[in-house]
Amino acid sequence: MAGYILALDQGTTSSRAILYDDHARPIKMVQQPTTLQTPRAGFVEQDALQIWQTQISCAHDVINRAGLLATDVTSIAITNQRESIVMWDKQTGKPLAPAIIWQDRRTADYCKTLATESVNNSMNDSDYQSADSVNMAHEVQRITGLRLDPYFSASKIAWLLENNPKLSVRASRGEIAVGTIDSWLIYKLTGGEHVIDVTNASRTLLFDIHKLAWSEALCDRFAIPMNILPKVLPSDGDFGKTKKGLFAKQIPIQAVLGDQQAALFGQGCLDAGMAKNTYGTGCFMLMNIGQQPKLSEHKLLTTVAWQRKTSPTRPDNLSFDQLVQSGKRMLQPPKKEVTYALEGSIFMAGAIVQWLRDNLGMIKQSSDIEDLARQVDSSKDVVLLPAFTGLGAPYWRSDISASITGMSRGTTKAHIARAALEAVAYQTYDVLIAMQKDSPHPLTELRVDGGAANNDLLMQFQADLLGVPVLRPRDTEITAKGAALLAGLKTGLYDESTMKASWQVDRVFEPSMSIDAREQHLAKWQRAIDRSLMPLSN
Repeated sequence: MAGYILALDQGTTSSRAILYDDHARPIKMVQQPTTLQTPRAGFVEQDALQIWQTQISCAHDVINRAGLLATDVTSIAITNQRESIVMWDKQTGKPLAPAIIWQDRRTADYCKTLATESVNNSMNDSDYQSADSVNMAHEVQRITGLRLDPYFSASKIAWLLENNPKLSVRASRGEIAVGTIDSWLIYKLTGGEHVIDVTNASRTLLFDIHKLAWSEALCDRFAIPMNILPKVLPSDGDFGKTKKGLFAKQIPIQAVLGDQQAALFGQGCLDAGMAKNTYGTGCFMLMNIGQQPKLSEHKLLTTVAWQRKTSPTRPDNLSFDQLVQSGKRMLQPPKKEVTYALEGSIFMAGAIVQWLRDNLGMIKQSSDIEDLARQVDSSKDVVLLPAFTGLGAPYWRSDISASITGMSRGTTKAHIARAALEAVAYQTYDVLIAMQKDSPHPLTELRVDGGAANNDLLMQFQADLLGVPVLRPRDTEITAKGAALLAGLKTGLYDESTMKASWQVDRVFEPSMSIDAREQHLAKWQRAIDRSLMPLSN
């Protein structure tokens, strides 16, 4: 079956479009930058129209540059920055405020206050009654699997409604719509469909990951009318077709995944216990935990990895004659199987290297870090604790500052460079150890992607710390590929063999460090963590 999948990858700093052929091979990519605005401290915004215009421009350009026609495109897949929100007029489709981006911290005080509030009886529905008094932070995690944090969408939406009384009135009349970036793009592509994929819904702080529906109690607590929220669909649902005139034909949108879930799918982590780590500005680690959500006891997030429709099957695997005799339906309707994941976020990974480059001038470009670090065999006692914006999972301490400890007169910039790379691996170790405590499935390998995954020194040190192989694929554009694969499977352009063949190993980093050396490294890191967590003496 010939055809192409058009993958739209809308990220925080750029919009991209990638075309994949009938063997899931990328044939052409177009990218345009987008602009972040920070009008006040803690505010991070984008022009929602710029997001749309750059994304549709990339879509048209990639088809033209590939020498194809829109009629050659079988399906559209979307992957996107998560948690960011857009609010728009349902009639005109015009944004009513700048898009509020996931990095935005304007609601930090609001979330901190709300987290300590006691939960009244109205919040505890009959399915989740608890004999103990709990606060909102606990209740939010119980329902959504997330932490009560401005990182997620709910407080952003609440802020817009609270600080714009006219919007609040219009929301009560059902005149406005709100959604994450996937929802906004689908609305513009289709000319009016107001829908959202389940993985993006699960990042809003308003979605019940057990019932797979919007939580009426949480919407009420955040004072968000449910009529402004989009309809939730499976990740391979039917999201509508592009409106007439946008392309030469109406193209169906048949797969949507949040960016990190798309990377998990693209890495082929389809079985429980498989994990991937994306080494970007920060690190995002996800582990497939199967079809039952397990709330983390070690400060990680539980999220929907994807929801797929299964193929129709004969009931109880009965033969044709048995079916006729039983009077049952020939085929059972397809089920919507849900896969869940544990997630840990590290704030500083590639950003540490950027800091060494831009603030200290130690290197001219980020790729120079490996050669500099290799000038020494060891970082000695030097530890770089990269808490420039606090520590993420599993510590979640915003009050800790960055530091470099263990330096002597013999310390060089090569030692600091090596310590910087080691800091990325140490943080990854901490998160994956927390995942192992939460998950009954032992980690047997870690699949990696992102820019820093091309650093051989870092990947080898990572494997040494974890004690399991680290697998780097040939194709590092995993996010867009994950969404494209899901769309191809939905349309029949791909099958399971295509998916397996599309993931090929570039290099496997096997653990080679002795147990004693590994323990010494981990003890050095733990001492630095312990020092940072100690209260300051008067």
